[in-house]
Amino acid sequence: MTRRIHIPLLIDLLEVDDAATIGAIDRDPRLDRAYDKAGPLFNRMLAGRLTRVFSIDGTLLPTMRGRDDAGRHAAQAALADRLRHVLLPDLAGDHALIAYVRGDVTRDRAGPALQALIAQQFVPGFTLDDAAAQRLWEAAIRFDATARTVNPLRWLQQAVFGTLHADRNILAAAVGRNPEAIHAIGIAVHNIMASLDRLRALHDDSASRHALDGKAAAMACLAAPDSVLRQAKGVADVPGGSLTHGTLVRFKLAHAAARTLDPATAFQSASWSACPASGFVFRLLEQIWTRARR
Repeated sequence: MTRRIHIPLLIDLLEVDDAATIGAIDRDPRLDRAYDKAGPLFNRMLAGRLTRVFSIDGTLLPTMRGRDDAGRHAAQAALADRLRHVLLPDLAGDHALIAYVRGDVTRDRAGPALQALIAQQFVPGFTLDDAAAQRLWEAAIRFDATARTVNPLRWLQQAVFGTLHADRNILAAAVGRNPEAIHAIGIAVHNIMASLDRLRALHDDSASRHALDGKAAAMACLAAPDSVLRQAKGVADVPGGSLTHGTLVRFKLAHAAARTLDPATAFQSASWSACPASGFVFRLLEQIWTRARR
């Protein structure tokens, strides 16, 4: 299904929540995520805002770099290849992530543990004391909330008080200011945490706990990003209407993935912007479920 929100001079947005339609539109080379300040007022404001939020030291985070960006493509391909072959950490039965799925610890314990596990994929030997780990997790929660808000008043508040800059620097300092790692521990971590929330609910049901193996549970509980944004770089006729330069297209991935239960939809596996950590995340969820069932 598609929905168009178009108020002349103010906003031009197309929302899409069907997996097949998302795939068809995303294949159009006139849609990209290297945002220009083009289109109506809100579109221009949001494009500028996203560029400011998702950058560090003048470098855009990978999810803000365009489809033809050679550096992005090479870095994402290298990361995907490395994570495809990396050995998962051998999580003990009392590890916080397994204990969380079993219902034995709170989210405040599981979040920092998951964040540390992800950071270790970029910074070997990564460790923090409990207080520092909690600060890092709280910074990630605020950073993610900042990235999601489309309220201009919140944008102004964050600019005045410098909260975005402070939280992004906390994340950056923990992983050597690596843009890919900042995205992983500041944004992507929340999608994995949402998957663990679902595993926990599934584990609560005794029938599901005994019936589902790791692969089935991971497929059932995989949480996609709520949405991703694209911008039209010129006139483009797509399902849902005709776009002009600056029109924003919002792919509602979480809704589409929930309807298909297809990991390829959640990870955008067939897209030029496919998640490089898809295999790693899926294997991690499988292992956590298998250990929690024991």
